[in-house]
Amino acid sequence: MVYFKDKSSPSGEHHLTILDNQNQPMEKGTMLAVYEPLIGGRNVNPWSRLTNSSHLGEWCQEISLNKNIKAWTLRATHHEPPRHQPSDDFAHLCTLGRSIIEGDAKLRYLKIYDAIYASLFTYDHNSDIVKAFCEAWCPLTNTLLTSAGELSISLQDLRELAGLPMTGYLYDEVVPSALELTGVDEKRERFIPRSSKYLLYAYHLLQRPDDNRCSHVSIDKWVKFWSKKTTKYHPPPPRKEKKTVQRKLTHNPLGDIAIHETWSTAEEALFAKLCIERSLKEEVYLAAYLTCWLCMFVLPGKDVNSIRPITFKMAFLMVNDRRVTLAILVLASIYEGLNTVATFPKLAGMSHPFPIHFVYAWLACYFKTHYSVWQELCGRKMMRLSSEGGAKYYEPREPRKRIHKAEFIS
Repeated sequence: MVYFKDKSSPSGEHHLTILDNQNQPMEKGTMLAVYEPLIGGRNVNPWSRLTNSSHLGEWCQEISLNKNIKAWTLRATHHEPPRHQPSDDFAHLCTLGRSIIEGDAKLRYLKIYDAIYASLFTYDHNSDIVKAFCEAWCPLTNTLLTSAGELSISLQDLRELAGLPMTGYLYDEVVPSALELTGVDEKRERFIPRSSKYLLYAYHLLQRPDDNRCSHVSIDKWVKFWSKKTTKYHPPPPRKEKKTVQRKLTHNPLGDIAIHETWSTAEEALFAKLCIERSLKEEVYLAAYLTCWLCMFVLPGKDVNSIRPITFKMAFLMVNDRRVTLAILVLASIYEGLNTVATFPKLAGMSHPFPIHFVYAWLACYFKTHYSVWQELCGRKMMRLSSEGGAKYYEPREPRKRIHKAEFIS
């Protein structure tokens, strides 16, 4: 069975070593850097009470993070009252894993259902439009400079376009220590979900064929490891920039998610290989998918098309009914990416991954750069502006005119 061990270097760096068992040599294990967590860890301090303002109740509110910890949050016009207040009975509701597999509406409590659904679609772009957009982008103000005024992508845009949640727990990408993975607090409650160890073990197993223990695990390898089903959708044909009319085939999914009935023999063999308990199968399976979703759609990292083990903890917190704010970090990533592109001397050969598909959707929504799909889709705006070949074609001078003059802004 998998074994975890903390290791510290003379320089003060901390690492988590993943081993097949307690007797395996350390050099055969997978070593991951460990940092102090901001949420969900044993070193997290509770928020102190704020009692120095007579107007406190007018601009903020106290919320319960769990049974023992409370925090203060600022009130804002976009803060919606939760549909379900956390209570002692909430633990008895069906898990998020069962909710998403069965298509249950309770998944909307976490405010990620629409964003997960939107990730199933293809988002096209016109290179000349994107180039004109980057030319008009100002890194100093994070705004688009046009003759009609300054424009920018906002948190509200990310919520309306993709359904990314704006409130909830802080998104914190860290690898937990061995003590966090296996330890409990004074009330005998685990610091983080016990099922989180299985994704780390799977990551360790997928690195075995490589001589370099620090090599990355590709998303393709990750998907093939967990998914034992046949491919449902095939890749679209190569893109063509010049398309004067909308294509008939969108290469979008049909939008229907099949109900999961029983685990196949291959899936049961995988669970047995990882020694996953029967009660945790759905939870672990869903967390493996959410990890892929975070790495590809929400926050693609510098290691393109690779799984980041620092996302495992957040995936399991979401699976265990924790609302996590994603829009703030996504917007920061978009700003950082656009600022890098706008200030880079030569774009040719440049590689700086960031969630630019949200920028494509923003351009399609406000500058009318895309066709609307003919499919009847019930979801966020970016889905209705999706499809391979969905971006419109423009003559050489049109893209700059459309962006800089903002003539078609809506």
